[in-house]
Amino acid sequence: MTLTTRTRRLFGIAAAGALVCTAAVGCSSGSGNGDSAKALPPNDKAAIERVFAPALKQLGVRLTRGALVDLKTGKPSTTGTHLAVYVEPTADYTSEDYARGTVKTLRAFIPLAFERWGGLTSFDVCQEPLPAADARPEPPPITKVDLTKAASRKVRWDDLDLVRLLTVARRLGPRALSVYAKPDVRLTGFYQSATVKANAKVPSPTTPTPTTLTPTSPSYTR
Repeated sequence: MTLTTRTRRLFGIAAAGALVCTAAVGCSSGSGNGDSAKALPPNDKAAIERVFAPALKQLGVRLTRGALVDLKTGKPSTTGTHLAVYVEPTADYTSEDYARGTVKTLRAFIPLAFERWGGLTSFDVCQEPLPAADARPEPPPITKVDLTKAASRKVRWDDLDLVRLLTVARRLGPRALSVYAKPDVRLTGFYQSATVKANAKVPSPTTPTPTTLTPTSPSYTR
């Protein structure tokens, strides 16, 4: 995906130190002055991508954007404790592929990101449309999962599937864990089946569920 000049600047190297990390160090600690409990990933898309590229390649997706975000301002920040990442398919993708990819792409990043960088407090991953479907530099996501570190600790990652993810999201509420999908994804047989099973475990609330709310991802152009 072609990024605008402004977006490139926002995704520029956060600090000169990110350029001189050796392969052995791999920028694995990011910032945090050696304190793993406060460590953050480097605020640089390329550096973030190096950590997760192997897992993403196996899923047939690539990282298009990635940055630390200060949720108070909604802007990229080297001291932000929220990691926002966006992935895009590398080949044709159906609505059902996006439905199945909701959990697969999440697991490519979490719980690893929280374990690797102790300073992160929250995270979100969005699946983006193919450029042929929407060529804008920052298109609305097809799916989005947003969660806190505390919520991550309540998820059984070893056997996570969409049913379990939706069930946990209902139990914890959208402030801790929210799952969004566009209508065409929610209407796939795979997603509908998972929703029905999750509803049987935790009755649907009277207010709109996280899967029907428009996501409010921090914008990199503000």
